[in-house]
Amino acid sequence: MALASALAGGPAAFKDVFVNSRHDPPLPLPKKDHSDGNGDGDALTSNPMTGQCLYKGTWVMEGWIPGIVQIQNGGGFTPRPGDVILASPPKCGTTWLKALAFATMARRAHPPAAPDHPLLRHTPHDCVPFMEVIVSGGWGNKLDALPSPRLLSTHMPYSTLPASITKNPDRKIVYICRDPKDMVVSMWHFLRYPRPNLSFNDMFELTCEGKSLCGPFWDHILGYWNASKTMSGDEGQPEMTSAAVLFLSFEKLSSLKVNKAGPVVFTKYPRESYFRRGGVGDWMNHMTPEMAHRFDALLQSKFHGSGLDLL
Repeated sequence: MALASALAGGPAAFKDVFVNSRHDPPLPLPKKDHSDGNGDGDALTSNPMTGQCLYKGTWVMEGWIPGIVQIQNGGGFTPRPGDVILASPPKCGTTWLKALAFATMARRAHPPAAPDHPLLRHTPHDCVPFMEVIVSGGWGNKLDALPSPRLLSTHMPYSTLPASITKNPDRKIVYICRDPKDMVVSMWHFLRYPRPNLSFNDMFELTCEGKSLCGPFWDHILGYWNASKTMSGDEGQPEMTSAAVLFLSFEKLSSLKVNKAGPVVFTKYPRESYFRRGGVGDWMNHMTPEMAHRFDALLQSKFHGSGLDLL
């Protein structure tokens, strides 16, 4: 099935290819340092409140660090022509984007109405894997074994991507972000699954301090935004049928049985945690006017002069 998908001009769902195959042991974590620091050395500064570590100026999940280091050092992932990489800060529509991108690229091999469509059998994350998570888990060699074209994803900041990706003219990067205030709310709900005592006030303060997941979020957004301004070319619009649009609606995806039961591969989070509201403006139900004003002022200061308006 995976080979047929590739031959038909579309990506193969990762779980269809490697769900039952053997893999290497997970990569070991670098040593941790609980003192203040910027995470630039061999030791990692950790934050027990969120389970994150500071690496190269970015707060990331502890378990992602080995994969990020391996990819930076040229191991675990070899870019090739035709690769499409979906990049995003966490809780900014990644799951939905994965479904949209996979269904679009694989539409010839897997028409939206197909009863055995991979998105009816697997979650979007099982179809489109996070590079750093896969490599950290000891599955890095499986990325190189995927048939072309490959559709992959990452939460890695642009500054941590290796030159083999950033300087590769034969790959494409698709980036998504959202209203950062809604991002804070979504991230809080998500992180409460393993940490139910995490308060919204704590999540808000961590975000303002640049310590949210993959934070500072402004550096993450600006990294890809500034890189996009140095690139050119118009790829045009992919063909999307009305059937595909209906199939990929948030309501449809979130109602599928495959997205409701069991954990997502390589994570400790339940599948339903990746589908909450799919709307905008929920920050108004959580932030006080004072908090919203403070956050807007932060956005203005961080994005001033960038040409990017997130207000």
